[in-house]
Parts: sequence; structure tokens; C-alpha cells
Amino acid sequence: MGKAKHKRFRAKKQRPTGLPSVQEVEAEEGELGTGSGAAVQNQSLTLLERLQSSSDEEKVCSCSSLANLVQEPAARDTLLENGVVKCLGPLLLDNRAAIREAATGALRNLSACGDHEVCDRMVSDDIMTPLVTLLSQFCNGIPIPPGNKPPKRDPNLNSLLQALHLLWNLCESSGTAVNIFNRHGLVHVTLQCLQTHATFLDLALTAAHCLQTVSEDNPGTGVELTKPTALPILENALMSPGDTMQHTLLRTLVASVLYNIKGHLPAVSQNQTIQAIVKVLCQSLDADTQAAVSKLLPEMTTNGQISNGSGEPETKETLPDDELPKTLSEDLVEIEAALTAQQVALEVASNMCCPDDDEEDDWEDMASSSSSSDDLQDEAADTDEIPFMSPLCLSDEIRGALVSHNLPNKVLVKCAFPDRTLLQSLILHSAGKTVFKGLLRVQSRALLCLQNMIAVMDLASLGGPEALTLVLDKLLVLTMVEPAPAGDELVEALTSALRSVLQKMAASKHMPQSLSEHHLTRLFGLGQGTQSEQIRVNIVGMLGSVGSLLAAKADSEQLLTAVGTQLSEVAVKDSSLWVTAEALDAIFDAFGDGATADAVAVKIGLVPKLKMLVPQLKSRLRQGKNQLGEHMPVVINARHNLVRFIKYKETH
Repeated sequence: MGKAKHKRFRAKKQRPTGLPSVQEVEAEEGELGTGSGAAVQNQSLTLLERLQSSSDEEKVCSCSSLANLVQEPAARDTLLENGVVKCLGPLLLDNRAAIREAATGALRNLSACGDHEVCDRMVSDDIMTPLVTLLSQFCNGIPIPPGNKPPKRDPNLNSLLQALHLLWNLCESSGTAVNIFNRHGLVHVTLQCLQTHATFLDLALTAAHCLQTVSEDNPGTGVELTKPTALPILENALMSPGDTMQHTLLRTLVASVLYNIKGHLPAVSQNQTIQAIVKVLCQSLDADTQAAVSKLLPEMTTNGQISNGSGEPETKETLPDDELPKTLSEDLVEIEAALTAQQVALEVASNMCCPDDDEEDDWEDMASSSSSSDDLQDEAADTDEIPFMSPLCLSDEIRGALVSHNLPNKVLVKCAFPDRTLLQSLILHSAGKTVFKGLLRVQSRALLCLQNMIAVMDLASLGGPEALTLVLDKLLVLTMVEPAPAGDELVEALTSALRSVLQKMAASKHMPQSLSEHHLTRLFGLGQGTQSEQIRVNIVGMLGSVGSLLAAKADSEQLLTAVGTQLSEVAVKDSSLWVTAEALDAIFDAFGDGATADAVAVKIGLVPKLKMLVPQLKSRLRQGKNQLGEHMPVVINARHNLVRFIKYKETH
């Protein structure tokens, strides 16, 4: 089979379980916020004019209005075209705290509501110059009043919090912003903010988010963070006390930062650091977020006017999030922190089981070097295959940490579908929609994490064949829910995990006893109508693994016939060269040898179908080779092996 691409996380129809997908919820929210284009544009221009007022109060009001208005796409476009960044930028350095806070808040919202292009535009409009100046004012430390009582926040810290959020958003979207972050040494002021976790947790959390973003694939920041003056700050935050979920989120984010910079740590301390990181990840995953949400629902129903299934609220208006009762608002913050912590934990664990970026670059280099026209000649069928890299390996330190802390089982627990009734209640409340999306995202991250773990861990570390069978059974249950799982994010995650499990079973010659023809039909159906090539590749990969096991098993002709029929249909009809190549690889695995495989191949007319495909594949490859990118090696090998496979079957 071709190399399975493992999902590496970077620092978001039909409906699964009859509920909206994450994408549908976000689209609906966008539609609800859309107003009259002309009115929005006029309002935008009016607010820009009011920013020039000599009245402090009018400036603050204008900034506050802009902070809400930037949620409108039409408003963002108008504001950017008319220089909103250059109007607000100087206000970051205004000597009045209220104006600074309002201006940074508006810019923060602009960066958060827009896409990467908005952040790039903000950077090109030189927002980083006043932002760096504002942040640099705190490079010598954050003012914390003495005493044991909770201190009164310095008004300047509100501006700092908004500015740090803005910096985080910009660095997440703009490489130029990250370069400026490095050049001006903003890591130091960010560490100063992180150091306030015992006093100003919200500021420390924002700093941790920012450090997580800028520490990824950034050697300069990695070196700075491992210096004797910086590393103890990270270690202190990792071991910080506090039993709230916001404290858990802080520790999880710092664990992610430490994993990002592990290559810069002394070799003698790396094992200890990995153990500490995995321990924190497990603590994050131990939280039962569904139970917490269930306990909160009665209060949300009372205060948020959730209906009992009718889809209509019991009163005319629901309470805005910022007008919810204090205890409910605080509980929602805790639940959202728990869900974010679990998402981050699963992403870090998944990345632990991924190849390093330089290994991925090797694959890309191989792909780019494999596009010569010589590869397309018929004679190439008799040449050596393009060399594929060795299977992925997991370091002893990481494998030991994952096993000793029982992380694979904790990840498996998070793969289950959230309670359907719970989700239906959440979706009826504006505040509940964020929790709804968080629950589904944790599930999809868990499935992708499980895929990566199974791919790189040996069978013994996973608990043996019995444990793998248990995992498969749990995943098959997810595929059989009614209505069928849908939505590309969920289906890709689910099929990726299933593919990884079945490939591991095929490699160990362990036939799943619970797999039926009904399961195979449902699995194949998950790919029907989807535009996602990755989902279709996952499905043919699953079928290939199952087929290779069936070919070696007695009395399996019926199931193998179903597998062969589906695979040959994909190979002949799919419009994607990559999917076609993966389907061919699956056919080679399933029908390479064996009396049962030969009998089924004859029964379904496999060889004649493949012979008809040879000239079509050659023509398609010649026309589409420049669009294949990293998939070129897989397609070239499938092209070579197709001719060999046909010759072999015709002579045996």
C-alpha cells in the first residue's frame, strides 16, 4: 500500500447522528450575523470618521462599536479598504487607558473574526509597530500588588491582555508576524505574562496560547525558551497548582510548548520532560466533560430559554452570553477550558506519533523528483519501484511514556460519540453552540490521534490482538449509528482510525471476526458522494487490508467478492488519480496470491477490468502529473505494479 499520510496538527448537508456538523453551525452563525451590505458599509465609514473626534468618550464608543461590527464580513472589507488599522494603530499608544483598551479590543476582534488574509493585511498595514511598542512597555515585568488578597487589576493590564490576544491571533496566521516576534524578542514579555498565572490567570492563559503558536517550527524561539532564564518559567507553569479546568488548560498549553521545543532541551533531560508532558496530557483527558455539561444543562435551560425539542425558545429572546448569570457564565468558561485542554492534549499526543517535518520534506522531495516523463514509459513497468521509506518508528522514550500512562485507552474513550440528547439541547442555546462544537472536535481529534498511535506503536504496546479487536469493535459501532456519520471532518477522522486498525491487523495476520458484509457496505457508503480524496483513500485502504486477510482465510469467498467488487469499481471509476492508485494498491494486496483470491478474481472479471484500465491510467497520468504533488510516488508505483500484476495473474 502507499504511504498513509498522518494527520499532523498545527496550532476548526448531511448530519452526524442527525445533528448539525461543526461546519454547519459555523455557517449558520455567519448567516445570522449578515445584515444589509449598504447599511453596514455606511456604519463602518461613520465609525471611522468618529475615531478622529477630539472627544475621548466618542473614541471609546467608536472602538467598542467597531469591535462588534467587525463580525460582519462586509464591514471587515470596508474597514480594511479604508485604513481601519492605520486609524486604530496609533490609539494603542494613547496615554488614556480606556482608549488603549478599546482600540486593542477592536483590533483583536478584527484579527479573530477574519481569515488569514485579514491578519496578513493587518500586518502589511503595520499594526506590529505600535503593538510591539505597547508590549515592550511590560518587558521588565507585570505590576502585581503585594498581599495575599486577590489584587485589583492595574487598568493597563486590560490593554495588555487585549494586545497579547492580538499578537497571538496575528502570529497564528502570519509568518511575517512571527518573524517580527522573533526580531523584537517578544518571547520575553510573553514569558512575563505567563509568570502571572497565580494572580492573573486569564493573562497567563493568553500568553500560553501565544507561546504554543510561536514555538512551533521556530528554532529561534526554541533557543530562547530553553535558556536558563526562560525554561524555569515554563517548568513552574507546567507544575503549577490549581484544580480548575482553566489551570488544567494552562498546564496543557505549556506541555505543548515544551514538546515543540524538545529538540533544544539537553539530551539527559528529554526523557523526564516527555514523561511530565504525557502525565499532563492524561490529566487533561481524565475530565468527564459530558458529565459536566449534563449537570449544567438544567441551569442553561432555566436561564437561556432552551426549548424542549420544539426548536423555538420559550421566550422571545435568549440571554446574550455576556448577560448570563455569573455562576452559569463561569461554569461555561470552565467547560470550554476543559474542551480546549482536551483538544490540545489530543493534538500533542497525535504529533508525538508523527514523523518530524524533515522526514515529511523527504517525501515532498521524492515526489518532486519523480515527475520526469521517463516514468511514464511502458518500459518503466520492468524497472525497480520508487523506493519507499521505512515504516514509522516511535522513540523508546515516547512509547514508554504513552504506555505507562495508559494514554491509548484514554484516547479511545474520547472517540465515542457525545450523547445525542445532550447535543440536541446544546444546539438550541447560543452559548451551548460553542460547547457543541467543542465536544465534536474533541471526538474528531481523538480519532485522528488513535490513528497515529496505532500506526506507530507495536502490537504488544497496544495490548495485543485482543485489545486491537476491542478498538475495532468500538469504531465499527460508530460507523453503524443511524443516520450514518457524515461531515468531512468527522468521517475523515473515523475512517483514518479504522484504516490504521485494519492495517495493523493485516500486518499481524489477525482476522477481525466481527466484520460482516453489512459493515463493508456501510464503510464503502461513507465515501459515496464525498469530495474528500482522503476519505476515499481511507476507505480503499480499509478494504485492501480486509481483503488481504480474507484471501488467506477459508470460506471467505463471499466477503472477498464484495471487497473486490468495490475496489475494482473505485479503480475504474474514481476521478482522482491518487484514489485510483490507492485502490490499485489495495487490489494488489488483496488478490496477490491464494486460491480463494484467484477464484474471486476470475468471478468478478478482475484482470480484464484492469487491462482496460492500463491505457486510461497512462493517459490520465500524462495529463495530470503536475497536479499530483506528494502523491506522485504512490501513483507511479501503482502504474508500474499494475502491468506486473496483470502479467503475473495471466501466467499463474
